[in-house]
Amino acid sequence: MKLGNVSNRRLGRSLALPAVRFLLLAWMAVPRLQAQDLTTQPNRLLAAPPPGPQQIVEPSNATDAARYLAGMPVSPGSPLTRLTRDPLWITHSNVMNAAFSKLEQRQLGNIRSWRAEFLASATAFSRTCLYFFSGPDFLYADAFYPDCSTYVLISLESIESIPELQSVPPVLLQNTLQTIEASLNTLLNFGYFETQELHQYLQRSQLKGVLPIIFVFLARSGKQILSVDYTSLSKAGTRGVKVSFRDAATGAQKVLYYFSADLSDSGLKANQAVLRFCNSLGPLNSFLKADSYLLHQNDFNVARSYLLRVSASILQDDSGIPLRYFAPERWTMRFFGSYTGPINLFKNFYQPDLARYYAASSPKPLTFGFGYQWNPHDAGLIIATRK
Repeated sequence: MKLGNVSNRRLGRSLALPAVRFLLLAWMAVPRLQAQDLTTQPNRLLAAPPPGPQQIVEPSNATDAARYLAGMPVSPGSPLTRLTRDPLWITHSNVMNAAFSKLEQRQLGNIRSWRAEFLASATAFSRTCLYFFSGPDFLYADAFYPDCSTYVLISLESIESIPELQSVPPVLLQNTLQTIEASLNTLLNFGYFETQELHQYLQRSQLKGVLPIIFVFLARSGKQILSVDYTSLSKAGTRGVKVSFRDAATGAQKVLYYFSADLSDSGLKANQAVLRFCNSLGPLNSFLKADSYLLHQNDFNVARSYLLRVSASILQDDSGIPLRYFAPERWTMRFFGSYTGPINLFKNFYQPDLARYYAASSPKPLTFGFGYQWNPHDAGLIIATRK
């Protein structure tokens, strides 16, 4: 996923979120699930509090819970309204507003403009985005693939249910807001999650797993959550969540799946349920970003071969599938930005053939950072479209 199981110390720079605050597409319809593959548990967005005497809690809805965690105003009359009067939540809101405003100006607005000009035509044959090694990064999937009606995110990070926020003790809720801020720090400033760092933050929070951050991204991208179903792929035990939502920009109803699964060869050979599920979705737009160069390695041959077999298009940086695996008779390749080679942490994955392509074609520059290259002048993007 993001920096795999290692950390990049060059990130120790001044960040937009204050470190001192530790006290923050032909497949238009929603795909039909194969009954033998997916078992859906009851729709319990907000898990019940533990048994025993306790204060009556008025249920809040998923959209308000997401907006609260994202530092955004909740709906009038929401039971979460009183929580938004807390000075610590107000500070959280101010920090999140500033960080996402900066991200919009520096990254997301430029991505949307680039996508409309160069990516939209390449992804027109599918309305499904498949994002291997994603973590909870719905934000970039939505920015690059706003026309998709189905998003499938798969990575190792766990799924846990979200309790009624009013039932969480105030000190633990405040800790959760601080943890959300900290866990988003690297992504909002550099465009990817640092895996070890993210894992530590998610375990530290009162609200564990990827769902709180997915909620934040849904809220911040203007989505209304309609339902949340905790799911598992039958027999295999692969845990996941299905979030149905409405896109405020278009009014379209869409669905996001997140599955916690091991995409290594050993993991997929032991359990291919997640691939069988993806097979039910038809042609896919595959998205790869800052994935620790895992698909360059022999331990991920199954995942790499799968993406090359089922994808109608693949959007990636140089850390995705190596150029040598794209057969010219099967793929049309387009290159953008520049190729300066991997950051020092991954310098062993330098691709001489990719460097030659960039030198010969003089691709159009990028106006946004991507993958491990947060500076637009160093960033590169590759679009592979099946012929």
